[in-house]
Amino acid sequence: MIDRALPPLALALAAVASSQLNIEGSESELRDGFVPAIAAMDEADRAYRRTIEETLAPQTAGAVLSGMAAFREKVHEIRERARREIAELYRLYDRTYGWFDPLDSFRPPVEGLSHADGTRVATVADRARSEVDSLRAQVNEAVVKRLEPGQIEVLIAAKRRRLAAFEAALKAALEATTAGHGVVTSSDLDKTLYQLTQLADGWY
Repeated sequence: MIDRALPPLALALAAVASSQLNIEGSESELRDGFVPAIAAMDEADRAYRRTIEETLAPQTAGAVLSGMAAFREKVHEIRERARREIAELYRLYDRTYGWFDPLDSFRPPVEGLSHADGTRVATVADRARSEVDSLRAQVNEAVVKRLEPGQIEVLIAAKRRRLAAFEAALKAALEATTAGHGVVTSSDLDKTLYQLTQLADGWY
C-alpha cells in the first residue's frame, strides 16, 4: 500500500526511476529513499528564493516571488488535470497510470492500450507541456522587465546552483537505493539521474 503522506514528488521520482531502471519491485524503497533528497531540494529552492530577496529591491523581489508562486500553482493544476485525463484512458484497459508526471519528458509504457489511445496519452501530455512552456515564457518575460543590468546573471547563477544541488541530492538517493541491484549499470544510473533532475527542476 502506498503511504499517501509521502511527498507526491517522491512518488513521481520513484515511478520514473523504477521504470527506467527496470526495478519496478523496488519502487517502495525508492519512494522512501527520495524523501530526504526532496528535503535537500526544498532547502536548495529556499536558498534560490533568498538570493532573489537579497538581489532585488523589496518591491521587485516580492513581485517576482509572487509570480513564481502563482506559476507553480498553475503548473500543479495543469499537471493534475493531465494526469486525470491520462488515468482515465489507462482505466479503459484496467491499467493504472501510476504516479508518473505527465509534464516530464519520460514516457511510461503504453503496452496494452490501443494505438489510438496510446496516441491520445501522448497528445494529452504534449498539450500540457506546451501550456506550461507558454506560461513559463510569459512569466520569464514579466520578470526580465523588472530586472536591472547584472541582476539577470546573478539569478541565472543562483538557478544553476539550485539545479546542481538537485542533482547531488538525487544522485545520493539513487545510489543508496540501487546499491543492491547488480543489474543497474553506471550508464543507466547516469541517464536516470539526468531524467530525475529534469523532472525535479520542472516540479519547482
